[in-house]
Amino acid sequence: MAMDISEQQHALLGRSRNGVLVTVGPDGSPHAGPVWYLWDGAEIRISTPRTTQKVRDIELDPRVAFCVDDQVAGEYLTLYGHAAIVADKRVTELTRPLLLAYMPPDEATARWNRINADGSRVVILLRPARVAGRQQVRLAPTASTGEGARGKVVLHWAQN
Repeated sequence: MAMDISEQQHALLGRSRNGVLVTVGPDGSPHAGPVWYLWDGAEIRISTPRTTQKVRDIELDPRVAFCVDDQVAGEYLTLYGHAAIVADKRVTELTRPLLLAYMPPDEATARWNRINADGSRVVILLRPARVAGRQQVRLAPTASTGEGARGKVVLHWAQN
């Protein structure tokens, strides 16, 4: 099912450098870790070694949360859904655009050759089912607010 995500939420996912992936551990406790990611407009992609705790957790229970924030703007967004593990020949084609979001092509190639030398990389895919967050909304100035020409910025809590 496709999730409706606002233009501002897309922008936040596109400009954030790191996210935090939260998985459910074997004993039911949360496991949170920072990750590089790529938002392709429909799902989050995360490349990681197959042997990580997050992969083991998702194999047992695919429920995850993924959070990004903009500390300057005071915005954040949390995506909730079920993750899938890709461990086949698509791993390279799914990971390359992620690396290119963080570094030039020559560095991305060198990094991929180093981090996947043993062929242990997998990709975690998260297609969000629910979204919650906080975003700035600029209200137009009015004579009654006395806020001046720029208007007033308020924080808006949104949940889809």
